[in-house]
Amino acid sequence: MKIPFTASARTAMLIGSENFSNPEGAIIELVKNTYDADSPCCYILFDGAENQYSDIYIIDYGCGMDVDTIIDCWMQIGTDDKQNHIETATGRIKSGAKGIGRFALNRLGEQAVMYTHKEGGNAYAWKVDWKDFNAPGKRINDIMADLETVSLTMIQEKLLNLSKHFKISLPIFTKGTILNIKYLADSWSEDSFDHLFTSLQDLIPPFDIPSFQQYLYIAGNVNYGKIESKSYDDFDYKVSANYNKDGLLVDIQRNELDINALQSEYRGLFELDDMKRFPFRLKDFQQESFQLHLRLSDLSGIRDSKLLEKYATKLGAFRFDFYFVKNSKSDINSEKYDAKYPYRQFSPTHRRQWLRKNIGVKIYRDKFRVRPYGENGDDWLHLGDRYSQNPIGAGQRMGGYHIRQNQIVGVVEISRLENLYLQDKSGREGLQENEVFSIFKDILLGIINIMETDRNTIMYNLSLLYDINHPKENAKKQADKAQKTGEYTQANYNALSQGYTVVKQELEDKEEEVKLLRNLASTGLIITSFSHELNNLSIQTKNRYENLLYALNQVTSIEDVNKLGLQDYKNPYEIIKTQKNYDEQVRSWLEFSINSISKDKRLRKTIHLKNYFEMFKKTWKTVMKELNIDFNVTGFSDEMQITAFVIDFDTIFNNLISNSIYAIKAKKSTKGRDIHIVGNIEDDYLSIIVSDSGKGLDKQYQNNPSVIFNAFESSKCNKNGEKIGTGLGLYIVKATINEYKGSSVKVLHQPVGFAIKIMFKI
Repeated sequence: MKIPFTASARTAMLIGSENFSNPEGAIIELVKNTYDADSPCCYILFDGAENQYSDIYIIDYGCGMDVDTIIDCWMQIGTDDKQNHIETATGRIKSGAKGIGRFALNRLGEQAVMYTHKEGGNAYAWKVDWKDFNAPGKRINDIMADLETVSLTMIQEKLLNLSKHFKISLPIFTKGTILNIKYLADSWSEDSFDHLFTSLQDLIPPFDIPSFQQYLYIAGNVNYGKIESKSYDDFDYKVSANYNKDGLLVDIQRNELDINALQSEYRGLFELDDMKRFPFRLKDFQQESFQLHLRLSDLSGIRDSKLLEKYATKLGAFRFDFYFVKNSKSDINSEKYDAKYPYRQFSPTHRRQWLRKNIGVKIYRDKFRVRPYGENGDDWLHLGDRYSQNPIGAGQRMGGYHIRQNQIVGVVEISRLENLYLQDKSGREGLQENEVFSIFKDILLGIINIMETDRNTIMYNLSLLYDINHPKENAKKQADKAQKTGEYTQANYNALSQGYTVVKQELEDKEEEVKLLRNLASTGLIITSFSHELNNLSIQTKNRYENLLYALNQVTSIEDVNKLGLQDYKNPYEIIKTQKNYDEQVRSWLEFSINSISKDKRLRKTIHLKNYFEMFKKTWKTVMKELNIDFNVTGFSDEMQITAFVIDFDTIFNNLISNSIYAIKAKKSTKGRDIHIVGNIEDDYLSIIVSDSGKGLDKQYQNNPSVIFNAFESSKCNKNGEKIGTGLGLYIVKATINEYKGSSVKVLHQPVGFAIKIMFKI
């Protein structure tokens, strides 16, 4: 005797309530159905008021359903329709396959109404009350849904009313399906909608956008609308790997380093052995990207080569795209990254915000997310464990460098047609854990390692270049290493001896620096001591012109002197007028000197930059006028401010302006003289660019501009070619800026003149 299996009515409740752990997952399942229906778009509408939303509408303009489809597919649990008909009429690969997606309606609310219309047929309304499934003792076949024929006009009027109510423009409905869920099971808040919006955004891979639009509208809330893709261009690396029967093609785009700096200041990098071969040559960096053609067996990190050989043919074609994105400049805080690595400027805060939303490697099957991979940063590739086993920076040594799990945003694309052995678990909580999936993860890690090896090679060689260009630093490092070993060997003795010599020389240089700074400080103290007398002298120069003019007028009038026909240099009135100009210049310099060392400038306070640079411009006004220099300060707004010592700002910008004046005068031309100070806010940094139209960098510095910040480094010479500069101006500028944590200064590359960019961390 054979007896059939039966199912209680509660089975439907279990499928709906327990198969979807949260309401977002249920909505996403229904959105997938709209995609599988060949709809060009999907609208999700929440009706009601804050914390009391009563209805959800999910609207598509796909193929719709006739009565046979409703009975044979929609009403049949676990239907194999999508399994047997994988492609839609337009060629889309259907994302669903289990035949239980409609029970997501149960997860969302107590009642559901569906309106559907297929071209050439009738329109229908389908209704179900999920409470009926809770009736004790009932089998699933005992529960009925209501189905009735309705007019297409009625559905169109319903959508028109929704358009007016939500103040949006819905497309004209001629075919498709509308789902209306009532008596919602969850309380929806602003945070819930934000999370749903992000989840819907994740449905669309940021690397490959399908022709499917999504919209989310909330009654009474204007913060939502069209769900845009999340493409991004502020990455350090972008890697695209495509695997098929022809092998693995990997496209790598580098975007971490400043190519202009590599071509000039770091050109010696390409003389090192590792950097003389593809893809590390200068011409390879100048290309937008480079490609590698590989076999899977070429990848490093494959734990079981025999397993790879056995299952490679079962893997199927796939695509893996990922961004490597650092959220701070340096891998290791102790690295001298300003000198070692010519990083491209970026906004750390903006990156952190983007990473927070998109972090992780996500899997998409036929353009739709396979959860939970990469969700909330899920580290299913165990990148964190991999990094913790060897937490080194890319430039520290060759080999063993790994990225962290919070530095990658990736998308793996698979397909029901190609990847037959990468199937969902029945509960939809991920892919089935089998040997094919295990080797698949190893392959993805191998592709990530291609990027890691590339970056490791470049950064390590940049570190070597730094040691070559800074032998003193390397000698100290080797001496420190020898001292820590505690072993007496000839090599250690030599390292310690060389290190001692370097440190001794540095101490002597520091003593010279201190002597010069002491002299400069003495000059400042003298000015301070006689500030009262200097101030009186400044006041006297202000009145001297009027006093001399009055005294001369008592002896003879200007009219009588003019009658004599004297030349200007013999005319006492003209001589006094000339003296007035000299007095104004002397007074300007006296006020400048006295003001520079005032006591209040040595106190940390909030500096309003607009006001500061207005006063700064006035201070230099007379000098600029005398030298025919057009001095402009722009870009500073009322809200731009920073907590700092005013004397530090004076030190920085007076030195820079002094250098610019020297460079302009050295150019000889009296035309086109200008100095610009431009302020800007770049994320959480205050950017200030100082530029001039002077002679620009001396040739000796053009390939390595950062040298100008070294102590005693100067190109200022007199007419006999003798050096006259102290070489401390820019050294002091950089030293002062470095006292402000997170701040930096760099020379900008430009064809004419000179420009320097300062970034103050706000």
